[in-house]
Amino acid sequence: MKFRLMIVLALIILFLAACTGISASSSPSSQVKVELTDFKIVSSVKKFSSNTQYHFVISNNGKVAHEFMIMPKAVPNMNSMGNMDNSALAHVEDIIPGETKALDYTFASSTSGSHPEFACYYPGHYEAGMKLGVMVS
Repeated sequence: MKFRLMIVLALIILFLAACTGISASSSPSSQVKVELTDFKIVSSVKKFSSNTQYHFVISNNGKVAHEFMIMPKAVPNMNSMGNMDNSALAHVEDIIPGETKALDYTFASSTSGSHPEFACYYPGHYEAGMKLGVMVS
């Protein structure tokens, strides 16, 4: 009798999990808090894993607008700012003072072992220190 009850309960749990979309393989994204100020980037996480989804919560606590870019690596020649958008792994534009925006991003397995950079390339911002090196393993 106890065995039948356990089987019935297990079936009910499996049924409810299927109805709600819960599975053993589903994993929530990891939240990363990013703070943009004049002129600095601070991140709650600096070491990332490839093939893991991250939910970036980006807050502008500065007095001017900023952008948040994930670049494959530091870009020494910034003469062609228009091409920066094309080089970015991810990009959030026009984050005004006091605003918070979100970005979901997964580092591809090909980025494992790399050192991407978080940056703001608005005129003069990168040069003033708006960059942060991170690592993907």
